[in-house]
Amino acid sequence: MTRHQSTETDETIDRTVRTTRRGFVKAVGTGAALTVGLGSASPATAAVDAPMDAFVRTDGTEFVVDGEPVYFTGANNFWITHEYEGTKERIDDVLDLYADLGIDLVRFWAHGEGKDGPLALQPEPGEYNEDALENLDYLIEAARERGIRLVAALVDNWDHEGGMLQYAEWAGGESRYEFYTMDETREMYRDHVETILTRENTYSGLEWREDPTIAMWELANEPRLEQDDVPEGMDDLEPPEHKEILGDWIQEMSAYLTDLDDDHLVSTGSEGHYYGDWDDDYPDDDWDGQSYLDHHAFETIDACSFHLYPDHWDIPLEDGAEYVQSRIVDAHEELGKPAYLGEFNVNAYEHDLETKNEYLEAWYDVADEYDCNAVIPWQVVLEETQDHDGFQIYASESGHLIESYADAAAAKSGTWDDSIQVGDYEARDPDGDGLYDDVTGDGRTNHEDVEAFYEHLDADGVQENPDAFDFDEDGHVGFADVLELLEGL
Repeated sequence: MTRHQSTETDETIDRTVRTTRRGFVKAVGTGAALTVGLGSASPATAAVDAPMDAFVRTDGTEFVVDGEPVYFTGANNFWITHEYEGTKERIDDVLDLYADLGIDLVRFWAHGEGKDGPLALQPEPGEYNEDALENLDYLIEAARERGIRLVAALVDNWDHEGGMLQYAEWAGGESRYEFYTMDETREMYRDHVETILTRENTYSGLEWREDPTIAMWELANEPRLEQDDVPEGMDDLEPPEHKEILGDWIQEMSAYLTDLDDDHLVSTGSEGHYYGDWDDDYPDDDWDGQSYLDHHAFETIDACSFHLYPDHWDIPLEDGAEYVQSRIVDAHEELGKPAYLGEFNVNAYEHDLETKNEYLEAWYDVADEYDCNAVIPWQVVLEETQDHDGFQIYASESGHLIESYADAAAAKSGTWDDSIQVGDYEARDPDGDGLYDDVTGDGRTNHEDVEAFYEHLDADGVQENPDAFDFDEDGHVGFADVLELLEGL
């Protein structure tokens, strides 16, 4: 077992459908009737209901939480960290959408180098925008409240986010080769990793490396080293030199990250290309230096990352299912590690919606069949978000596919029954914050929970577990907590 593995193993069992609180604040005064007309929480589709105070770990080929297997339904969204658009309002709207769809894992950018904008993260080397960091603090807290985990990528291969080329430029270079090999760029990257991991969250008071809301760190988004991505005047890299340079960087930086944080999972964030020969078909030739098996075999890499973009890679959509299958099978059988599909989509500019949904469904189906441990499409957005590249997913068009997969993932995941008996009810803590605001245990928090709590203030389950029902945090349970629960709907 690796440093992150659980020693507990249990059979995969069905779980109950989880729904998410979608509240509004309703002002009430002392003595107000508890049966006032309140809107009930909107039910969400099935999602994994793992406790949010426990870290995601691995046990062989599975992700586990408290020893129970967990299969994630995910989404990417770069708008929630955008230097202009990533407002708290957008974060709330996006995460509410995700909760309704049953999405419980969100991949986001914990980077952004040399950019302008009020929420640009690192405008200059080692200089951080506190407003941007505080906005990411809010993202983590908002996700935790909805029972959503996070995957944080720490740098980008591509220059639209600044990324590796910005680090190289800051150090006087011009190529990804220099990013991977220069002492200055490596030190800047390590400094960034330390800044992010040791950041104290404005809302929770936890350092990010202490927060179980974060499921995993990715060393980079789609790290690669193409043969000609070298300084001007330097000959192209001769295979397998570029594969080895990239692998050395992955091994060194994953070990560095692990030294700072031994609780969270670590992965590469890579596209998952096999390393072949010059006459093999892309993406599994020897051009971009990736080696799915070699680069995920390091002890300090906990899970295998792969992406799927047939339209970018000029391969038939029909080949996508085999691509997904092979990566899952090789991760599980060759490396003995979980595998997750970190990005995938069909380009809407090149295919109609029927075709897009047909292949998205096919890829979800093969991911389910071969027990992919997490599936994270690029990217699920709000309805009002303009499609700027053909790779947006809208709930009105494809949301049914996500909901269906969420049901399948939930059915394979474990159950975490930490209920408290309150009269005839089994009260639950739906977001893992220690407060059992789902008093009736039906998966939502609404006025029925307020009424049940009021009727059972003297029940043994309440009186023997005061911390679980101290909603106003005054140290004891009473009518004020009933009002606090009501006002928090």
